[in-house]
Amino acid sequence: MTTVDAARTLSVGGHNNDAEKNPSVVAVDIAHAYELPKPYHIWGVKIWAYSHPRVQAIMLGTVLFMTVGMFNVITFIGGAGQQTAWLSDISNIALYTVFSVFCFTAPATLNFFGLRTTLCAGGIGYAAYAASLWCFNHTGNVPFVIFGGCWCGWSAALLWCAEGTAITSFASENKKGLYVSIFWSIFQFGVVIGAAIPVGQNWNAGTSNNSRVGDGTYVGLFVLMLTGTVLGLALYPWQKIIREDGSRVMLEVNKKTFREELVISVRVCKSHWWIIFFWPMCWAVNYYNIYQSNDFNGVYFTVRGRALNTFISGAVQILSAWILNIFTDKLPLRRRQRAFVAICYVFVAINVVWGAGYIMMKRTKYGLSEAERVDVYDSGYASACAVYVLYGFTDATYNCFAYWFIGALSNRPDELSVFASMYRLLNALCQICAFALDLNGYSKEFMFGTSWAFTAAGPIFVLPIIKYWLKDTNMGDAHAIEGTVVPEVQTVQGTENEKKD
Repeated sequence: MTTVDAARTLSVGGHNNDAEKNPSVVAVDIAHAYELPKPYHIWGVKIWAYSHPRVQAIMLGTVLFMTVGMFNVITFIGGAGQQTAWLSDISNIALYTVFSVFCFTAPATLNFFGLRTTLCAGGIGYAAYAASLWCFNHTGNVPFVIFGGCWCGWSAALLWCAEGTAITSFASENKKGLYVSIFWSIFQFGVVIGAAIPVGQNWNAGTSNNSRVGDGTYVGLFVLMLTGTVLGLALYPWQKIIREDGSRVMLEVNKKTFREELVISVRVCKSHWWIIFFWPMCWAVNYYNIYQSNDFNGVYFTVRGRALNTFISGAVQILSAWILNIFTDKLPLRRRQRAFVAICYVFVAINVVWGAGYIMMKRTKYGLSEAERVDVYDSGYASACAVYVLYGFTDATYNCFAYWFIGALSNRPDELSVFASMYRLLNALCQICAFALDLNGYSKEFMFGTSWAFTAAGPIFVLPIIKYWLKDTNMGDAHAIEGTVVPEVQTVQGTENEKKD
């Protein structure tokens, strides 16, 4: 058996135990086993093929750009664009409750139905949520907004599982940080473009719009969300994607039942019990958004100030992702060493920014009328805006490190889907708590303090995984394959499963 033949049948890490027990999944982690699709040359310019993993990462980022990015615009302008945060709180509690429930089944759903179908189903709920807020502006129909939140929660569980799995499995090991940066940049560019809508819609409103965004904002976001939903169907089948190092993303030989997919997810959790050390970091992500949006941006600034803050923050998050990429991919160190340096950078950045945020928190007051809030032309706007923008900087740093870290733990989509869903499950649970606390009137001091504490603690708990369980590589040694007896497994080339999404 040749090296390439063995690579096409050998399961992860050069071991054949998984293939013997469950031959329906064979994930190839051998470099140079396949050839990358040849690029096109047009007028001397090299253009990657549609099936190239970077093209697919760009498309994936665009899907998130038009769905979650637009949702974040609604969230980050504070109170879902309404005068108070009450409607945002109750709808988001419903959203994240449903989100957390369906995170348990999202990995099995993804692996059973495929990436494209899951992305499409994952996008439609975001459009429904925007439509419900648009309706509320005219009818005051609160139950419909709650329904929109529930639908969005179901969709979000699917979308984030698909996104996290795809972006961490498309990349070869030495480029995982690069792919996360590509995805995050496009995703945040969606926030920048989406934030331009409320900036334009509300700029001339001054202080006379009762601190609510207009219909045009919701309609524009709704259209973009629907476009992103349809775009999810256009991705290349992920089991055919060849990574840049010549390894294949996934080889699936026999289609499994949904129950079998659930069993695989449970086995992944049991065999990687040490992932619990990652939970505090998962919990902290997005908990702080409620303080930043509802207790700072939403109460301190006028609506056009909030919209402009979101616009600038999105732009800075793009820069943040590429700065982190230096630590995760570019340093001339082994992966475990890069992980340690990167987590130290994350920890320092968090504490510096939240230290500055403490000063601004002391200045924040509740109950201000629109005329009393800080507007873009006021003298105190620049410093307050800078703090909010730096919050966005650390948000990107935190999230991008988390995704790079998940990708560093494995190359297998069946494992990555579980890690990605676990990450978002704890995100959802923490946001339920945060929205409930905000709804029940907990002080800004409490929300600020817990946000800082959770965010600062997360990197510390990750250290044991870096020391004891993170590997410098998850790739198999191609030289060790020669002469090794491996189970004969039908390759996916030419099989019916190539046609699966």
